[in-house]
Amino acid sequence: MSESTRRSLSILGIVAVVVFVYLTVSRAFLLHEAKTLINELRSLDQAQDPTAAALSFTQRHHSHLTRMIRDRGVYYEFLFTNRLLSIPHFATRSEIVVSFSFFQDRLSQVGVDFASYVFRENSPVVHVHEDSASNRCPYFDQCRYLYLNPHGRDVAQTWNGDVGLGQFANEERKRAAWAFNTDCFVAVRGCRDISELMPAVWKRTSPGRVSSRTRSNSDSFADAAQPLPG
Repeated sequence: MSESTRRSLSILGIVAVVVFVYLTVSRAFLLHEAKTLINELRSLDQAQDPTAAALSFTQRHHSHLTRMIRDRGVYYEFLFTNRLLSIPHFATRSEIVVSFSFFQDRLSQVGVDFASYVFRENSPVVHVHEDSASNRCPYFDQCRYLYLNPHGRDVAQTWNGDVGLGQFANEERKRAAWAFNTDCFVAVRGCRDISELMPAVWKRTSPGRVSSRTRSNSDSFADAAQPLPG
């Protein structure tokens, strides 16, 4: 083997090691960031003062702030991307958009949009928003709901999912509503429908169709009479 060949193989080996380390570190960092974000947001309603906890979030993640609107209240929007992997094409572009709404100096709503841009049009996105009891529903029973769209069995809406819940929804509903599949944030081929983005809420039952996997206030009597898909 010639000296130039050995040198070329050595360079290729070094490049391969550098790429492997970059992929490993970037993937671990982004996955940790996504999981930490979701856990922070999910636990807001358990804080002694959810408003203070939300304001603390806005300060910690100020570098991700993309929009702030002052009207009758204050609205913040933050953008988190997987650019470390998507720009060099090691993963499909994905985004997590976090929003907070404050009204009369109290947290009113927290929202999350999670999108995986696998298609040029109609890439899958799920939106979760949780209303705070401080402004949206002052009575306990008014803040126990969970609404889903789509809902029911074999629904032909697989690219756009919406979950709305109240602060006092039961733990089983809340766990499902916040169970984002954070692996989609670092997936090479991304996630292709809402059942992959939120598998605890929707299940793909056939190509182009999903069924909801949890009971919600959106269910009709007919929906409620049907067993949930496994």
